[in-house]
Amino acid sequence: MRKKRIATVIAASVGASAFLSTQASAISWETDVATATSSSSGGPWTWLKTDDVGAAFAGAGDWFFVSDNRADGMSAVVQWQLKNPSGTLVRGGSIWMKEGAGDSRYKNKDFTEGYKLTWRVCRGKGTWVEHCSSYKTQTS
Repeated sequence: MRKKRIATVIAASVGASAFLSTQASAISWETDVATATSSSSGGPWTWLKTDDVGAAFAGAGDWFFVSDNRADGMSAVVQWQLKNPSGTLVRGGSIWMKEGAGDSRYKNKDFTEGYKLTWRVCRGKGTWVEHCSSYKTQTS
């Protein structure tokens, strides 16, 4: 009887530990809308674009610029991920520019200095994205 109790306690401890470590490592994905009409960053800006959309990132102040270049009923979207120096994903999200074709907006984020930022620009509708650029990775 005692062996069964010990085995049960060990199994419960292992299960709880696995659950808690999974929950602790989970991140919440951030969804933002680019609404600012200007930024306080003087650059330099790193640019990405497709035929439909364009985006830029300025590490000085952590600003994104997002532009919709085509009247197609889709929005311009930046998808991004932030990893710490050991490569662990710590934050991620998307920035939507919903003003329409021919318009652009800015969004300010606050990233931890020295972390790796990976991002791309896409067009999207709802939660669905397509026609994305290649990924760009840089230090925040």
